Amino acid sequence: MSVPAVTAAALTRSAIGASSWISPIGAGKLFGIDASQDVSAGLYLRLGGSRDFALAAAPLLTEGRSRRWMLAVAAACDVGDIAAVVLARREGKISKLGATLFIGASTACLAMGAKALTEVSESAST
Repeated sequence: MSVPAVTAAALTRSAIGASSWISPIGAGKLFGIDASQDVSAGLYLRLGGSRDFALAAAPLLTEGRSRRWMLAVAAACDVGDIAAVVLARREGKISKLGATLFIGASTACLAMGAKALTEVSESAST
């Protein structure tokens, strides 16, 4: 039996959020960012973790049209994240590897969200 896409997306986002909360500097290093010298980095990474928890929970706590909207909001955040990484890379603020990892993670979340949105839409029409 396969895991519903909404659940898979929520688990993935929760893992990202948890890593940002539990070890923000370590999570940053995983993505090629050395934030250990930035006194604000832990705060910002934890704020992002909180956002990931909210984006994970919202589709699980809603139904129907609200669930579709929450999945769309999460997708918009993923697109925004990708754009932010592209800009950071252009400005030399993130390594090529870090940018690739960030974009890969955001693209994976975007793809899972799109699959979840398709599943939710299909179940609403049946």
